[in-house]
Amino acid sequence: MIREFLTNRINLTIFQCMLYLIIGYIMGQHLTWEQLVLMYMIMLVIQMITRVKAIADGILMIQSLNERYDRHRDRIGEMDEILDEMRERVDKEDLN
Repeated sequence: MIREFLTNRINLTIFQCMLYLIIGYIMGQHLTWEQLVLMYMIMLVIQMITRVKAIADGILMIQSLNERYDRHRDRIGEMDEILDEMRERVDKEDLN
């Protein structure tokens, strides 16, 4: 149930907004409006940096997985060539 909640992007966005409102409410009791707006701007910048870093990490992970897949595919291609050569040799020997 928690996994389903966390994998839904809309749920995460709503949850994130609720948390920001709670933080704003708590800070609003101790800060002036100008300070509160400044804190929200700082949190927004931190959020954007975190999101960009997560996207960049995801791109690097996909590139790494693609490189592994390409190397594996190349190895399979090499094995197919070796097997084909062996089959040709066996066929030639069977004919003799």
